[in-house]
Amino acid sequence: MKIRILFVGFFFALAFVANAKKGVDEGTRFGSREDSVRCLENTTLYQSYYQIHDYKTALEHWKIVYEECPASSRELYKVGAILIAWQIQNEVDKEKRKDYLRSLMKCYDQRIQYFGDDSRYPEPWIQGHKAIDYITYEENDSLQVKALPWLQMAIESSQFDAGADVVDAYIQLLNRLYHSDKDRYRTLYIDGYIKVNKYLDARIASACKYMDNYIAVKKNAEKLFMESGIADCKTLEDVYASQVEQHKNSADDLDNIMRLLGISNCKESDVYFLAFQYKHRLHPTPQSAAYCAQYFLKKDDFAKAISYYEEAVNWEQRDSVKYYYQYAIADTYRQLKEYPKAKSAAIKAASYNIHKGNPYILIANLYAEGGGVFKNDKILAKTAFWAAIDKLEKAKSIDPSCSEKAQQDIEKYSKFAPSKKEIKLKSELQIGKPFFVEGWIGEWTICR
Repeated sequence: MKIRILFVGFFFALAFVANAKKGVDEGTRFGSREDSVRCLENTTLYQSYYQIHDYKTALEHWKIVYEECPASSRELYKVGAILIAWQIQNEVDKEKRKDYLRSLMKCYDQRIQYFGDDSRYPEPWIQGHKAIDYITYEENDSLQVKALPWLQMAIESSQFDAGADVVDAYIQLLNRLYHSDKDRYRTLYIDGYIKVNKYLDARIASACKYMDNYIAVKKNAEKLFMESGIADCKTLEDVYASQVEQHKNSADDLDNIMRLLGISNCKESDVYFLAFQYKHRLHPTPQSAAYCAQYFLKKDDFAKAISYYEEAVNWEQRDSVKYYYQYAIADTYRQLKEYPKAKSAAIKAASYNIHKGNPYILIANLYAEGGGVFKNDKILAKTAFWAAIDKLEKAKSIDPSCSEKAQQDIEKYSKFAPSKKEIKLKSELQIGKPFFVEGWIGEWTICR
């Protein structure tokens, strides 16, 4: 009877062992039966030793869990990366450090296998930190180019959620690659910089709790980019001329292009202005319209300049600011020698700010420069200077700030007005009496 009981117990034990399976074999977190117990025990042990910073002992127990029940927890891989990194840091033998680095990379790959779809730390996050550790501990790849696709995947998949440390690693890698082969990596560096700049701006604007980290990364990225020498205006214009057209309906993309050109001191470039123009069409403001006008003035395209200044006047709500845009219109017409239009624009400018004397000085100059009246009578034609002096007197009376300028012009124009001798030759002119200056001037003045 006793032998029979032992015989049955032996078969029961065999059955128990036969049914035990590791988690790695059956796809469960901890396996079954004895293997499950072994996995749980070693999980508790590696966690305990890890907490007291006994990393050597923690590694022994961690490896068992890692190999036998790799789907047990996400924490397994977080701790594992720290433990293996500790091994690398404390190992003096180069070959062993290589082996440990391979183990570290495998740890990240296995994490992707079992937890790549984790909602909080999905594959892009894992790839990003795998790249950071590779860059940190790889001694034989000076450029760490192998990490490039991992960082690209991490950033392009995460976009606005990409970690500041991952973005920083990506920019620094691009910078190294560019300096190693400028022709090969120029476009990649520029495109990558613009892309991450957009993501950084979004994170900073969101005022997240890690905002300071993103600000620091942004400053460092800009510093590296500027110091790289990649951002010469001709290169940037060649790269972005076509991209401005492609992104002409995207305000954010246009902003990024303009920002890059701006920090590269390329605001005078045609590409910058084209991007600015497209941005203005999408989101017009008085200031952007005025900027467009100033650009066209520099190009001597006065018609377009006037058109944009008129937009600025229409968009602006404050008369005190409208005055400046309207005055610019008047002065531009003057450069075109379209005196009637210049006069009309100057009168309108004066209506926006009745305390400004400059519109009247401008009108006086218009009268003096191109009276264009009494063409067949040289003496009567000089009466335009009396009308000009009237406007200058008006300017002095309302705006002390322009009094000196107005007085200088009065003295200058007085010399060209009809003399006493000339007045006596014209019955229409009587000193002290009103006289109407014809044509586009259309002003009553007093015969001096």
